[in-house]
Amino acid sequence: MEPEFWDPNPNKICEKIFPPTFLFKPLSLNKTRKFYEFILVDSKSVSIKHNFDKNDNQLITHSTIQILKIFTFKDFENKPNQVRKFSQPFDPIGYNY
Repeated sequence: MEPEFWDPNPNKICEKIFPPTFLFKPLSLNKTRKFYEFILVDSKSVSIKHNFDKNDNQLITHSTIQILKIFTFKDFENKPNQVRKFSQPFDPIGYNY
């Protein structure tokens, strides 16, 4: 990273790099960060630990992840478009390859 963008706080880095009105518009509004995390955790592919800001317990400052297994095409029994349902209620109800 260029020195002029570096800051120990990742939010400040983003403020320097992205314009103030920058918003990423996802293609599917219910496929949030939590959705993709849930796929990884529910499939027992990873273990995730979020670390929160001391002043704002809603703000994740950083996370650690442990990779437990990697899914491949073969794990989907050659049916990559078949939806796998989550073990617990969630919206959307599942995912595919």
